[in-house]
Amino acid sequence: MERIKLGIIGLGLAWERLHAPALNKLKDRYEIVAVCDTDITKARNAASTLGLPEDAVYNDYNKMLARTDIEAVESLVPIRGNYETAAAVITSGKHLIAEKPLASTPDAARELIKLRNQAGVKVMVAENVRYEEQNVLIKSFLDGGHIGNPVYFVDNHIVDYQQEAESGGFGQTAWRKNPEFEGGVLLDSGVHHIARLRHFFGDAIRVYAQGRPSGVSFAPYSCITGILTFPENITGHYSFFLTGKETQSPLVGFRIFGTHGEIYLEEPNCGFVNITYKDGRESGVIPYSSGQGYLHELEDFHAALRFGARIESTPEKALGDIETIFAITESARLNESIDPGEPTRLSQAFVLPRVAAYPGSRV
Repeated sequence: MERIKLGIIGLGLAWERLHAPALNKLKDRYEIVAVCDTDITKARNAASTLGLPEDAVYNDYNKMLARTDIEAVESLVPIRGNYETAAAVITSGKHLIAEKPLASTPDAARELIKLRNQAGVKVMVAENVRYEEQNVLIKSFLDGGHIGNPVYFVDNHIVDYQQEAESGGFGQTAWRKNPEFEGGVLLDSGVHHIARLRHFFGDAIRVYAQGRPSGVSFAPYSCITGILTFPENITGHYSFFLTGKETQSPLVGFRIFGTHGEIYLEEPNCGFVNITYKDGRESGVIPYSSGQGYLHELEDFHAALRFGARIESTPEKALGDIETIFAITESARLNESIDPGEPTRLSQAFVLPRVAAYPGSRV
């Protein structure tokens, strides 16, 4: 199998805990040829682990992108740098695996889509929920009509983000504690929740949200809840409580109510999806392997480059995820119902940084 020669930009926690383990399982499909991080020590440590020579180590991605042996790049930088880094990769003529969210605002995401179209490269957004096995199962149940027509859902998320950060979680990073982008944790973590809802139901048509102001640096609201409406009048509640902890079991979790039955997922790592029926048919408990989304998204990208397969997590879908998060936060701020497809006042605050084209760029 022909391997993709890959460069990595950003060697923080997402690389160490999520992407490196997945790539290690796919050595028959990917060959890492260069690494880059603003912290040169991190880059050298990663190169040593990967067995790369000193000339494959960079602290300036502009210099790394000038290499002719790199076919694709995986960008794993803090959210504030997502647009600039992605634009540089695309305009260099290289294919891109971009961490979620694609950019920090809808306008920036739209600009990246334009750049991709001009450059003629392939871009996948590493939104793992679209590849997680439990979500693939649930989507197959919905598409197969197992519970009839979906009518109503409850999507409940509770986490003590401060405690998670103090115990070594992703929230420990300085850029997450004091985010330089709209929404903070709502855009960083909440975008996963919205991506899953949109994966199942399509584009949100209307959003009405309310929030409790947080008084903390990492998010504008300590709790936000919204009513989201999707095509076919599918309506439900989405809640994200960032400073709490569930003390009872089973968890509220994620529930989809249909005309003939119900699907229930307690939490992403529980290992099974429940399906029950209104007519008395035997309930089902379907097992799955959790935490495989990072592996499957990389398999998808390889198939797209080598065999022309369709990319599941496209920049267009990522744009819709960002638009919906912005609609939720703006609805709570203005106390108004919002159409996620309409430009919001918050998105207009973004000014596109200048990105120079590289020699040989297709832009």
